Amino acid sequence: MKIFNVIRSHEWWAYKLPPLLAIGYATTIMTDTPLYKVALWLIFLLCSLIIGAIYVSVINDITDMDEDIASGKSNRIQHLPKQYRWIIPAICILLGIFFGYFLYPDVLSCFLYSLSWIVFSLYSIKPFRLKNRGILGVIADGCGSHLFPSLLMVSSMSYVSNQQIDYIWFAAVGIWALAYGLRGILWHQFSDRENDIKVNLNTYASGVEPTEFNNKARFIFIVEIFALTIMLLKIHLIITIVALIFYFILIFLRYKINKTQVIIVLKSDDRPYQIIMADYYQMFLPISLLFAAILINIINVTVLIIHISLFPYLLWLAIYDYAFFARAIVFKKHRNF
Repeated sequence: MKIFNVIRSHEWWAYKLPPLLAIGYATTIMTDTPLYKVALWLIFLLCSLIIGAIYVSVINDITDMDEDIASGKSNRIQHLPKQYRWIIPAICILLGIFFGYFLYPDVLSCFLYSLSWIVFSLYSIKPFRLKNRGILGVIADGCGSHLFPSLLMVSSMSYVSNQQIDYIWFAAVGIWALAYGLRGILWHQFSDRENDIKVNLNTYASGVEPTEFNNKARFIFIVEIFALTIMLLKIHLIITIVALIFYFILIFLRYKINKTQVIIVLKSDDRPYQIIMADYYQMFLPISLLFAAILINIINVTVLIIHISLFPYLLWLAIYDYAFFARAIVFKKHRNF
């Protein structure tokens, strides 16, 4: 069995890590510290979060095994011999302690890093198993996957840059991260709703009719955009706004030409879809921040190269889509002519 399938890296590598790095880039750019000088610390934080993500993925599969088998879903961990299943989580915990040791004496960062591990353990493992406790599971996942890691980025990058934490920035990032995290887990729960109902899993989505959730989804999204607006005002870089414009052009072209629906949380039908703002957080925002860093100091191009090397997929997909849409528009004009 391939290790990448076991740790489910395709589900989080390109989607959850770049937005966290964007927070780290932005926090550093807002200080007087050149980004390239703290690049190694960013890599350290990234590795610490990767270990946490592996832990979450594996214990989630282990603790979901009975429900997955009952509902007919594939579970990657079930093919491992029983005596070996907890080896990966045990190694992750040891590595997490190692990373926590090097975060010290930054007490706030140690606390935030620990909270992610604690809340996801409570989310998955019995007798707590918050995943099976309705709204508590949604909040736990939103906090563990987005809120605490995002705040960790702010606190740790402020600490390593010898800067006081900007608590307006800290609060805005926290509200944005929680709202975006809630949208992510709710999308996942509603996608799995039918399977969860089959096995009587008490997720939030299994107890709510999708048609009754739309107003709540809009409220969460409004809160997220409000917090993002404060963040962009604090960053105060025109390039992040230009990137936002390019993002909206892209989703408009996908909608008009590919008929891709744009969703907040829920799909309306079986057409291809895109979750609004996801590509901006995952690709446009971090890349635009890195270009801004290069304008400040050309040596920061090294960070851009590393970032693109680690997360090429969404960038090349966007470039491909822009080129495809440009050809489609030119061909249509030529045909009409």
